[in-house]
Amino acid sequence: MPFRSAVSVFRSLTRPVAAGIAVVGILLIALSFLATVDWLRLSEARRLAGEAASAAALAAAKTPDAPYASARSAAKAVMGGAEIIVTTEQGKALPGPSGLAFIAGPGQVVRVTVSMTARSLLGTPVGLGETTVGAEAMASRAGVAALTERTTAVPELPAVPAAIEARLFGSAGALAADERVMLGRVAFRVADLVTELGHVLSTREGGTEAGVAAVAEASFKPAEFLSALAALYRESARTSAEAAKVLDVISRLAGAGATDEVPLPFAGVISLAGEDADLTLAAPLRPLEFIQAVMRARLAQGAVSVELRSPVTGVDEVTLTLESEGASASVLIGGENGLVGIPSIRIASRFVIGGLSIPGAGTLELPLEVKLSSGDARIRRIACGPNGPEVAVTGRPVRASVAFAAEATASPAGASDYVRLLAAGGLTAWGKGRSAFAEDPPVDLVFRPGTGDTVASLRAPIDFSNRLERLAAETQVLVSLEGTGREAMSEGGVRDEIARLIAGSVKPVEAVLSSVFATFGIVPGKMDVVAAGAACNTATLLGEAK
Repeated sequence: MPFRSAVSVFRSLTRPVAAGIAVVGILLIALSFLATVDWLRLSEARRLAGEAASAAALAAAKTPDAPYASARSAAKAVMGGAEIIVTTEQGKALPGPSGLAFIAGPGQVVRVTVSMTARSLLGTPVGLGETTVGAEAMASRAGVAALTERTTAVPELPAVPAAIEARLFGSAGALAADERVMLGRVAFRVADLVTELGHVLSTREGGTEAGVAAVAEASFKPAEFLSALAALYRESARTSAEAAKVLDVISRLAGAGATDEVPLPFAGVISLAGEDADLTLAAPLRPLEFIQAVMRARLAQGAVSVELRSPVTGVDEVTLTLESEGASASVLIGGENGLVGIPSIRIASRFVIGGLSIPGAGTLELPLEVKLSSGDARIRRIACGPNGPEVAVTGRPVRASVAFAAEATASPAGASDYVRLLAAGGLTAWGKGRSAFAEDPPVDLVFRPGTGDTVASLRAPIDFSNRLERLAAETQVLVSLEGTGREAMSEGGVRDEIARLIAGSVKPVEAVLSSVFATFGIVPGKMDVVAAGAACNTATLLGEAK
């Protein structure tokens, strides 16, 4: 019905009126089309101007000696043959109430404005055929630095690293003492390792070329990591006896792994946040350091347990369960706020100590929990001045604590924080104790790569044997004597004997635990940082100025 009514009304109109309505309709359609075309043109012009301004600002920030020429060249590359006007200003950007406020003058911030003319089809008949479109962007000159965590130590007890490395790399994965020294003496470039891992990734993905970005985000099995490392020494092994020995050792480790190895994220071993060219800044990394970083990344995937029989005089048996809360890259190639370090590690251990002079009880169990808090070095600032880059780093050394470990065994009534030390012939003894280091404020380091000050240490006066001695001195012991236990020794005599044995076990226990730390390249209270290089060859876009 409505349609018929409309047709009826239209038929009743005179021909001139109907023609006028048709012309107006066609005109409206044409104007709508032209308006849409103008809007699309204007939107595209604004988009291109914004992209040109961003590219120009980045280019100008990278070349402070010729900001205008660099900005105009970068903007023209985006805009093609379009006529544009480019202006550059240098200064600094400060936080304002609604964004960044640009202040012209001295500073490393560049503000670039790009403007161009956009044509309007609708505006042409009335003399408004050209509209100026502009966009601005700010960028600051930024740097890229290469940092390496370099804390290594020699295990005191060879049996400890041998057991851990065999558990992580297979039965043939244990390093001999001379092999450990050799792997800590030579070095390789991270850039070369990334290239080799790129080949591994390409083969895995069917021949697709894998660049730095793909390697940085990929995961590799420990055997793949080590095979790539071995490949770096294959050429030099033909002419160098030492390189040939290094190749043999690394190849042995690579071939000793289990087939069900868990892939490890590359970013948990080496962090790459720079561009391809920045890899030339990579610190020379030693194979032993890389192997230790792979081992620490392995702990982040799952706990590892080992058992040792009489690793040192005074310890009959020890069980160690090691785990890490997360991975922390051993090498960083990137910019500000990047982090390298040693992740936190928890060691749940149970030492069986012989030599207890209590009738019916010849050994004592010490269930100890050791926690290593993460040591880290974070790039706080990369200043790009006229005298070259300056890298400011802040961080903390590795902290440590030791305590009697919590366990499911029932403690004496009203003393749930005690753990059982021995139970034999009606005699039961529990112990409680904890020794930790207070947190120190972060330490600030400043590197000027290229001037010789490339290595510095984050250190605090920590002696782990001191912590054990304090734990032994402050241990509280509860004793329960029942039945025949009452006839064997008095409660005071039991406490004195247990205290004597705990105090006497400090050195052998410290030797075992310190050897565990050294196996992973960790020394409590210490973390060395190497700044291999820095360059001010990048720039960062800043927020819009208000």
